[in-house]
Amino acid sequence: MELKTIHADDRGSINLLLGDLKNYEEVTVFKTNAGYARGGCIHNINDEFVCVIEGCIHYYTPRLETPIVLTAGQSTVIQKSTPHYFVSITDSIVMEWGATAEEKKVKQSLYRAVVDHINDVRSKQ
Repeated sequence: MELKTIHADDRGSINLLLGDLKNYEEVTVFKTNAGYARGGCIHNINDEFVCVIEGCIHYYTPRLETPIVLTAGQSTVIQKSTPHYFVSITDSIVMEWGATAEEKKVKQSLYRAVVDHINDVRSKQ
């Protein structure tokens, strides 16, 4: 297995886990600095699996009245057709898999606007 960085900026980095992933096209590993958000997407074909490797995050979906708090070792499933994003409460490492690379390109406009706003405010601090 190899961890390849495909993007890095003030938020942290986006990495792909490469190798024999069995039934999964792609496994993404996000290193996200405290206060920054990721996501704002929606996957209409597959569920997405999420596991926090390090740190603490708030995971937001419209199916919940309040965000899910996930810490190291905890996981959740984002059902297909559910817009979602997360905000790192501490520096974090989050792994996601299940959605295809093509599905990950689809953004949900309201949630993506929230993610962009959070990151804009955080980058000015």
